[in-house]
Amino acid sequence: DQDGVLDAEDACPDIKGIKTADPTTNGCPGDTDGDTIRDDKDACPNEKGKPDPDPTKNGCPTSVRVTETEVIILQQVQFDTSKATIKKVSDPLLDEVAAVFKEHPELTKIEVQGHTDSKGVPAQNKTLSQNRAESVKKALIKRGIGEGRLVPKGYGQDKPIGDNTTDEGRQKNRRVQFVILEKGNKE
Repeated sequence: DQDGVLDAEDACPDIKGIKTADPTTNGCPGDTDGDTIRDDKDACPNEKGKPDPDPTKNGCPTSVRVTETEVIILQQVQFDTSKATIKKVSDPLLDEVAAVFKEHPELTKIEVQGHTDSKGVPAQNKTLSQNRAESVKKALIKRGIGEGRLVPKGYGQDKPIGDNTTDEGRQKNRRVQFVILEKGNKE
């Protein structure tokens, strides 16, 4: 494989890799994110994740993913009905979001967006979504994320992603999103 590791010492003689002191990994591809899944088998080599039998999910985070424009959460932040109080059930999700923000210091400014469905008065929905975005910001600050990185913004019902005439659509519209506003150097 021409990686500079002799085949007799190469744990992966058919795949180009890196030289290591460990005979079980010597000559194998690296593990950029340090999640114990080699990059050649890791569907998300730059984000820590867990093993998964599905090769498209192997090594990917279970609840949080980073794209070029957004930190995507695959679950919803749960709030008390018509309030900005975050339910305890969302603590593990917010712990994972905070961990991802810590792993990506290059994400220097993130808009914490709050969205609602179209039920109720638009002005009240805007206020509710703003208060929810601020609650998420406070929860992330408590988890060690710098206040200056987070910009809370409530959009109310102005940016639906689902059909507000169905329960399923309204459920999709009640959400928190993390949009990347600025990136710096990864240090």
